[in-house]
Amino acid sequence: MSLTDLLFQQTPGTTGDLVFGESDTAPTQANVSIRGAFPALRVAVRVVTVERVTITGVFAPLTARLSAQYRSNTQRPTVGQTVHAWQGTRHAEAGTAWWQQDASGAPVGWAAFWEAATRASAGIEHGLPGTLCRMPINRAVRHRDGSGLGASMAAAHQEATRVWQDRVGIFQGADSRHDGTRFRHQDGDRTSRTSRETAWQVARRRQRSNGSGFEVATPYSQAWHGRFQEARVPPIGVSVIRPPVPPVPSPCDTPSGHLVFALPGRADAHLVFVCDASPGHPGTTVVVPVRRVYLVLNDVSLHRLIDGVEVPVLTLSLSLDAGSWTWGFEAELPAIAEPLVDPGRAAAPVELVVRVNGTTFRVLAEGIRRERRFGKASIRVSGRGRNAVLAAPYAAVMTFSNAEARTARQLMDDVLTLNGVSLGWTVDWGLTDWIVPARVFAYQGTWIEALAAIAAAAGGDLLPHPTEQSLRVRHRYPVAPWEWHTVTPDFVLPVEAVARESVRWLEKPAYNRVFVAGQEVGVLGQVTRGGTAGEVLAPMVVDPLITEAAAARQRGLAVLADTGRQIEVSLRLPVWAATGIIAPGAFVEYQDGSVTRLGMVRATHVEAGLPEVWQTLGVQTYA
Repeated sequence: MSLTDLLFQQTPGTTGDLVFGESDTAPTQANVSIRGAFPALRVAVRVVTVERVTITGVFAPLTARLSAQYRSNTQRPTVGQTVHAWQGTRHAEAGTAWWQQDASGAPVGWAAFWEAATRASAGIEHGLPGTLCRMPINRAVRHRDGSGLGASMAAAHQEATRVWQDRVGIFQGADSRHDGTRFRHQDGDRTSRTSRETAWQVARRRQRSNGSGFEVATPYSQAWHGRFQEARVPPIGVSVIRPPVPPVPSPCDTPSGHLVFALPGRADAHLVFVCDASPGHPGTTVVVPVRRVYLVLNDVSLHRLIDGVEVPVLTLSLSLDAGSWTWGFEAELPAIAEPLVDPGRAAAPVELVVRVNGTTFRVLAEGIRRERRFGKASIRVSGRGRNAVLAAPYAAVMTFSNAEARTARQLMDDVLTLNGVSLGWTVDWGLTDWIVPARVFAYQGTWIEALAAIAAAAGGDLLPHPTEQSLRVRHRYPVAPWEWHTVTPDFVLPVEAVARESVRWLEKPAYNRVFVAGQEVGVLGQVTRGGTAGEVLAPMVVDPLITEAAAARQRGLAVLADTGRQIEVSLRLPVWAATGIIAPGAFVEYQDGSVTRLGMVRATHVEAGLPEVWQTLGVQTYA
């Protein structure tokens, strides 16, 4: 009798009885005990507040692998043709396949990537021999012990020995010589001796005129006139009181008579006087001096216009390019500032006042978007300048026309009216005016779109005023690019004042001739660049408002100026009090390596995130 392990690989029956073979007698009952353990429960709980929580879990079903021993105490013969769920396995003589089997050695066809190395009796070389032995011939040593040489021996440093013959020393004791002796350094001797010279001697004063390019200024007497005087008792009779007109100081006058040199001195010792004018003054040049350190105190604020309440701001940006007629505005505010910029049920958006280092802008908070991240909530406000009220969605689409002959400037004044009443906006006209015959101007759109169409007919752009209800009309190229060498720049920026610079080269068709035409009552103009043969013809331009040669000439200049090899330069610099925010349309002179270039500002982008405030200028120039 032996003990046998039972391995259950299938689910047992519901009764739990163990049946071995077939028997006429009742099966013997056996007690089986099963021990198991439930798997550990894993629960992830995040408790925010103290609450009573009931956790309900379900244990995974138990799976067990059991073994049992039994004693039959009887000899059970083998019964033929007995079928049961579990039976002993038997060997299969054929048709049996095994995925894994013992490997058998193959006498041929085997290859091994690694094998035991064997010594080769011939053709074997070894880089490192087993024993380093001396070679009697052809042996060289880079470092060895020095051996004394009996001849041709020289030492840079050695103990001094007396050599009585053929010895030269660079430094030696001086010997007194009475004739022809020259020393580069010697003791001063007041007595004069013959044939004695020295390269250095005591300096003595020479009575000779000495001039200097810079000296102390002397007062210069000149008559001064004052427009104001002490008050006096008015005489008897009727007096017409006129308020005194204060004098307009010259933008280049300074209150002090001292000379302040802001630029490096010239080699010819000439004095170069720079006009210290306020930014934006016509005909003046603002020169940014070269300094070792530039210190800027940035001041950025945001307020509501209606009541002056300060709006907390994290970051803000302003942008304007030559093709736009209003400033773009974006700002990031804390979430608590949402009621300050939300118009509520009001139809018009909230108007804000932005101040960046002394420059003021009035903008409209048109779009509000809220963002929330873990531990932080903010809102983003976007909008445009105050002249956005002349465009959609605040302005309706209307039809504009002229019943009688008007100038282009008068057409703009007519557009800025509603039923004959002025809207309160003014136009700063900067183009050469021309006459538009009756019933030629016909345009359908908003106020700002009609103004832009009139300006574009002569190659002009609309530039907004940052705070006032005013629009400036300027030509896209007030001076032809091939004549920019005659232009006085508005700003001079040294390379030390620019924090970052990027350059991109553009290749455009080199047109030198264009035809500009009107329509029904217009003119046909042929504009050719001076000094060229006009052999490269640009596409023809047709506009109904080109009714005179003045309009055709200005439009043709805008077409021919935007040609050839151009350079787009991006300059990133601080917002100084002297320069302010440099708007598009200004001429800027900057240093490009060893070349001084003059370009025109086409785009301005201001980024204010305290404590830093930067302005990035997009400058157009030509190679």
